[in-house]
Parts: sequence; structure tokens; C-alpha cells
Amino acid sequence: MSSEIVKFEADDGQMVEFGEKEVRDLVCPEASPRDVSLFLAFCQAHKLDPIGAKDAYLVGFRDKKTGNFQASIITSYHVFNKIACSHDDYDGIESGIIVADSQGRVTEVPGAAFFPNLGQTLLGGWARVYSKKRSHPFVVRVSLADYTTGWGNWKSRPAMMIEKVAKCQGWRGMYPEEMRGMYGAEEMDQAAPQSYEPPAVESVETVRQAPAAETVQAPPAPPAPIDAYKLALIRARDERGVPVADAMAKVREIISKPPEAYDEADIAAAVTIVDGLGQPELEYEVVEEQLPLSEDDIPF
Repeated sequence: MSSEIVKFEADDGQMVEFGEKEVRDLVCPEASPRDVSLFLAFCQAHKLDPIGAKDAYLVGFRDKKTGNFQASIITSYHVFNKIACSHDDYDGIESGIIVADSQGRVTEVPGAAFFPNLGQTLLGGWARVYSKKRSHPFVVRVSLADYTTGWGNWKSRPAMMIEKVAKCQGWRGMYPEEMRGMYGAEEMDQAAPQSYEPPAVESVETVRQAPAAETVQAPPAPPAPIDAYKLALIRARDERGVPVADAMAKVREIISKPPEAYDEADIAAAVTIVDGLGQPELEYEVVEEQLPLSEDDIPF
């Protein structure tokens, strides 16, 4: 077992300390020693607490052909915002979604509200990050088609998800040194596990012509389907308080095979089951209807 220990003082003054045992017990039991070592180094470098503050996650899948477990590091959305706000030059962010109306006109809308019933179609997200040291904001526009999985929050709240992708890319583009190798869960839903070096970059537009070309990391290749199940478990735990063990037990009641043996249909079913856990139960009003009586129906 690795002797590496992550230790640092959190923003609230509390000491954070954890090592390989805590990562295996509480974060990712199947991770290899190399994956755990990289995760520990990543958390130490960025002062991330994956246990208490849930700043980062180590998630992955088992390759059906090789049997190898491949893991990826996911950074929580709030970490991007916290790092940006820690800079004195940070001057805020504007963000929203890109929609097309029934006439095909494309508009950038602030926020994440769109109205399909009025003929609007969601196309993507955008963000503008401002710095007091720059004359131009850092601008990002991302396509919904590049990130949506059609499952979970991507199905129920696609506008919120794609706006988060744009904001994470905007913050990372403005402060690349501090956020190098950081990717949010929304970005990684469509990403295969990879090393933690930044992937290939794509150009982004700016509001006005900037002195130098700006770039932002492009999304990696599509993921293995099992990642959708992993992320559904994370959402259930963090958003609705459902323990991972309880959620997996519920899935096993219906799908009687281990996760590494799931095919795509099994994964889709598992995600649906987990996404339904912890949701508020619908309330129904029982109405007693008086049935009409007929002399033909009554023998006395």
C-alpha cells in the first residue's frame, strides 16, 4: 500500500489529511495503485478534499476485453468557481444557453431557461469570463450535441448541464495554470478515462478581436457506457443523499449480475433505477365515486 499522505489546511482553517486507504474505502475501491497515486498527487497540488468537501472524485470503468479498471479524475463544479474568485483580477462571469426559435434564429440567452413549448430548441451554452487585467473577456461557446448523454440530468435538465460545461471551460481558460487538468462531471459525461494532461485544444471566439488567439481544451473522446452508471450513483449520493451501497443494492435486486458484466441495456436500466431513488413521492388524492344503483343489479 502507498505511504503517500495528502495533508493541507483548508480555507476554514481545518486540517485535511487522507491517504490511499481513505481513497480506496470512500472514493474508488477498484482504482489501481497508479490511479490512487495520481489522484493523491492531484489533490495535494490543488488542495482538494474528496472526503469531506467532495472537491474531487475518482471514477472509471472496467474494460470488458482486458479486464483492466481505468479511472478518471473529476473536479467538482464549486472548485472552479472558488479558484476563480480567489484571484484579485477576477471580474465575474456571464453565462447562459444558445437556443434557436421556431424560425431558425439563433440567440444567446442569459441563464438556463428555455421553452420548448414555444418552439425553442436548445443548441448549446456560452460563457464570458472577465478579468480586470484584460481588455477582452474570455469567451466560450459549446455545443449540446458534443456533451449530452441523453440520460439523467442531461435528459431532465440539459440547459443547466450545458451552461455548467461552458462556465467550467471559461474559468479554466481564464486561469489555465491553476486549473490545469481539471474537468467537471458535466464535461466528463461524454469523456473516456485518460491521463490528466490537458487534451487537444479548440479555438474559441472573443467578443472583440483579442491581441492573441485564445484556446480552450476540447472534450476528449466518448466514454465507456458504464461511466453513466458511476455518475448516476454520484448524483444520487450528492444531490439526494442516497448512499452508494444502498443504490447499488437496489440495482442488484433488479439486475442480477455484477456491474462489470452489464451491457448497454443493463446500464441504461441501472441509471434509470438510480435516478429514481431519493425523489419525492407523488401524492395522490383518493376520490370515492358514488356508483349509480339499478333495480336490475339488486336482487332484493
